[in-house]
Amino acid sequence: MDMEQDIFAEQPYGKLALQKMAPVPENFRLFYAGWLGKKPEEFTVMEVSGAQFRVAQRGPNKGKLSIMVPGTKRTTYVTKDEMKVAA
Repeated sequence: MDMEQDIFAEQPYGKLALQKMAPVPENFRLFYAGWLGKKPEEFTVMEVSGAQFRVAQRGPNKGKLSIMVPGTKRTTYVTKDEMKVAA
């Protein structure tokens, strides 16, 4: 998967997560976001994870920003209330 575009970073939860994780390197991308809880009424906190990626040197993704750099994964939590305030 090419991580050139940071799709999650354009969403309200992504913007808040990046603010909480700041500073992040240029090639840092958010790759996971999900609500915590089992029922919709429990969905008040979202877990958001990201990591630094590097360009693949060989293989089918050669030249694409697609290799997660080990040891760079970071996770934060964004609440529904924080997203309402930011909107």
